[in-house]
Amino acid sequence: MNITITPENEWLSSNRMSGSDMDNDSLSDMEDAKPPVHPVPQMQGAFEESMMETLNESEDAESQDRMSMVDSVSRRKMLLEQEEYQRTVAGRWKQKPGEQFHPLWKLVAQISFGMHLLQQGLAKSDEEVIKILQTHVDEIDGFLERTTEDFDLAQGDIDERIRYLKLPLEHGSVFDTMLNDRNFRIAIVEGNEKIEHIIDRTAAAMNDSLKDVQKGLDATRELAKYLTRVDKQWDERTEEHDSVYLAMIGNTEGWTRAFLTLQSKGNGLRRALVQLGGIVAEMQRRAGAASRKNLVCPSAG
Repeated sequence: MNITITPENEWLSSNRMSGSDMDNDSLSDMEDAKPPVHPVPQMQGAFEESMMETLNESEDAESQDRMSMVDSVSRRKMLLEQEEYQRTVAGRWKQKPGEQFHPLWKLVAQISFGMHLLQQGLAKSDEEVIKILQTHVDEIDGFLERTTEDFDLAQGDIDERIRYLKLPLEHGSVFDTMLNDRNFRIAIVEGNEKIEHIIDRTAAAMNDSLKDVQKGLDATRELAKYLTRVDKQWDERTEEHDSVYLAMIGNTEGWTRAFLTLQSKGNGLRRALVQLGGIVAEMQRRAGAASRKNLVCPSAG
């Protein structure tokens, strides 16, 4: 994640050179320098990791950003069609191997540090810090919007399949008669295999997204605690600072509600997946019974 909040020392100077412009000594000096102390101790590690990522941008950062902009229909199509489940569609929100902290924790750590700079009067440019804070707010809003779209699309897809597959079971005797046809049984079994694949992939993506949501909720709650605490220490804030503070309070409240809503959506999707799985299992049971029955009947004659 490419973050450039201006800090209280030269470790992250707003005038720092890009990685391509640094010589090895300069990069080594910056990596060896002690990072600023974060105002929220629980976020110190996430803050430091995000700073190191800025200095050592990964080669796939650009592709992750592109993936983050793919629409929900395309993301679901990729999820269901890839040979093995991978969180490719997660884009920048995927916690990669070797990372100790979730991207949302690192993002919220940057937001709280930006507010710390404003409150302490340490920013070299209030305007620049506020601009970057708005960028980070937009990023969290984007995550929430994206995840909501994915949950809603998956829920609609699963609900539609439930409605479609419930119909034959509601007319069980007719369905059992149709299952006497071997070609029909084969079609049912093959169709069920595809649906089981959809259930498995949807469940995997849902579980990963719910982990993201929990991380985001935990980080947002820590940010809210910090903002409540800093309010008592920020006596002489300007009108502009007051506007930023109140807006950030509103953001944390809105994000908390949104994360909780996503948890509710995830739980609803989980119930629907269980229901769909039960329908598929019943259809498989009936198809198996019909197959065994038709194996026995010819020889009896």
